Amino acid sequence: MKKVLVIDDSDVWRNYLKNLIELHDNTVEVAKDGLDGINKFFTFLPDVVIVDYVMPKLNGIHFTRFIRSFQAFRDVGILMLTGVDETINPFWAKKSGANAFLKKTISQDEIEKVILNFIEQPYSIEWSREIYKMRIEPFGELVDILEESLKHSTIIQEILELTPYVFDEELVLKKIYELFSELFQFDSCYFAISSLSTLRVYGFGKEQLAFPEDLKEVIAKISDVTSYINFEENFVGTRRLKCEYVIETVYFKEDLVGFIVVERPTTPELVQRTLLSLSDTFSTLFNLLSDYRNLSRNRDIDEVTGTYNRTYLRSKISYAMNFAQRNSIPLSFAKLRIDNLREISLRRGGIVANEILKNVAKQLMIRVQDLVGRIAFNEFFCVLIGSSAQKSEALFEEIKKDINETALTLELKNEIKLDISVTIAEWNGETLGEIVEKVF
Repeated sequence: MKKVLVIDDSDVWRNYLKNLIELHDNTVEVAKDGLDGINKFFTFLPDVVIVDYVMPKLNGIHFTRFIRSFQAFRDVGILMLTGVDETINPFWAKKSGANAFLKKTISQDEIEKVILNFIEQPYSIEWSREIYKMRIEPFGELVDILEESLKHSTIIQEILELTPYVFDEELVLKKIYELFSELFQFDSCYFAISSLSTLRVYGFGKEQLAFPEDLKEVIAKISDVTSYINFEENFVGTRRLKCEYVIETVYFKEDLVGFIVVERPTTPELVQRTLLSLSDTFSTLFNLLSDYRNLSRNRDIDEVTGTYNRTYLRSKISYAMNFAQRNSIPLSFAKLRIDNLREISLRRGGIVANEILKNVAKQLMIRVQDLVGRIAFNEFFCVLIGSSAQKSEALFEEIKKDINETALTLELKNEIKLDISVTIAEWNGETLGEIVEKVF
């Protein structure tokens, strides 16, 4: 059963869709325009939204763009309805954030089939402690939405203007703390920047800061910190962390890249909502900080597995492409993913996950003579010079068997089976960026 929000200015369409969807055991809320839809969205928190394109106060594109600005709502399904004479610019259709479009002019049977099939897809709201805590004041007028969007875009611009200073990680985070100090009232602010093997923590405040170990304990409540080999403390604390805090986790794609902790904010719901809406921006910035740190410190090895890290691997791929082109030989890329490693880490802990990663890396470095790197928590990337896609596929079928035989201890073999998937791509003259986009 799904929670479905229907937004349409037509009474006929609202009632028709409500009855149809409720007949199939779903819970339905309705809204009469885009502004009403946003207010209902934040109180109802639906898994799926069916929204009309042309409506009073706020159209479907603007509604969708606003909702998608919150990272936590990225997995909500949004189906947009269009009328007979309504066309959407291809650019805005692509950038709207809607998952699908449906014309109201097709047959009733087809409309019902498409809508019910859409609802059955695995769309859902990302339930978390942050979403549960988050409340939003109702928007009274369109100007309220515009003001909220303007604030949001202004803060994003302020943060992205810090990218020229990525060579100084502490300065960037200090400036974000200063920006927060202009927006909210709070005691202290802490940042944790995460690479695959290291957690770097920073703290800022007008008075004494909490112990770094307290920050680590807070992070450990929502994420397994045992997978980090290094814990770098970049501030001195002299007291215990206070219980009243807001914490936001920051992801780049599926990988955790950091945490933000705001201690004793006077308006915790506003802080939580702001951090949620800025998650994508912090994702880009934190990932950039870690990339630059690897480059500037000549760090080329992932400390957990001994393979190349993602930053260094990208530069080596360029050399491999140039070599293959000069010598007119084939070049293939393989991405190996342990699909259930996150589940294993949650059940058995980061130490067990790290041991599995080490054993998988060992097999890859034995069988792949060229380049092997770790590009995500549960993913490796291999460069095979002189190997076609067909030859690489045969090799990785053997590697998968070897991994399942050797990557687990006898004790774990009785409890765990690794789910491994492999993606192979042969180089056909693409640029480095195109390869990264396609396979990474």
